[in-house]
Amino acid sequence: MTQPSPPGGSQAQPGRGQPPDASGQPLTPGAQHLTPGAQHLTASGQHLTPRKKRAPRKKPAAAGAQPAAAGTQPAAAGGSGTGLAARLAWASVPVWSIGFLSFTPFLRLAIARRGMKDWAVFMVYIVAVVVEIALLSIAGQGSGGQNGAGAAAGGLVILLMGGGAVHTYAAFGKRPARAVASRPDTSEQLNREALATARGRMERRREAREIVSKNPILGRELRIGRPDLAREYDDGGLVDVNLVPGEILQSQLGLSPDEAAAVLAARGKLGSFSSANEVTTYAELPPNRLDAVRDWMIFG
Repeated sequence: MTQPSPPGGSQAQPGRGQPPDASGQPLTPGAQHLTPGAQHLTASGQHLTPRKKRAPRKKPAAAGAQPAAAGTQPAAAGGSGTGLAARLAWASVPVWSIGFLSFTPFLRLAIARRGMKDWAVFMVYIVAVVVEIALLSIAGQGSGGQNGAGAAAGGLVILLMGGGAVHTYAAFGKRPARAVASRPDTSEQLNREALATARGRMERRREAREIVSKNPILGRELRIGRPDLAREYDDGGLVDVNLVPGEILQSQLGLSPDEAAAVLAARGKLGSFSSANEVTTYAELPPNRLDAVRDWMIFG
């Protein structure tokens, strides 16, 4: 016999008659059933709260942004006070020492800065202290000139105490200028410098040629075209083919040892050359051998 259904319809028993999931399999106790848009259920039937989305992370600094300099430090609350206290401490030395130690702060600066000016100031204070001691000694001997020596010593003491204190305070406030880091020259700057150098040498050669043509005696005095001799005048690299030895023909004009020997032999027969064409002809050099160095050749 079939049992009548209880009022209100049949109730689902645990583990029995559960609706199947999407795959057609019944759900077992504790299994979770997911439907589109539904929330997760735990075995106890409690809803799981969905996780909140994390706040988006901040984007890193742009590529063009520059980080803080490594040597930059935040300003300390007592930073300026510490420097002021040090200056006041050093400035007090001439006062409480009655001028006898007024040279000490400047010895400290001279050692730290290693400048000739600082050492000179230190020596001036040393001399002043020695004079102060000498005047006080004379005044203490009770001689006839003690009044004048005492007055001079007193004035020097006041000067060393007051002037030394003010000078020390001002000197310790000056900071040596920092050396500016030199930036590497760009290729454009290097090219401009190379052009300026080349044009300058060309201009010097032109001026030297003009001197030799107008005043040969002055040209010899300046030793134009004689890189083998000691001289002070810069002729731009000219070479007097009629006077220089073979080593200069090789090093300055780029001739080979055989070509330099041929030039010297031809010069010995002729006495001197008057042009690059004569050198090429009598030394039996290739016709265009000296074309590249004509601007450096002179014939004195």
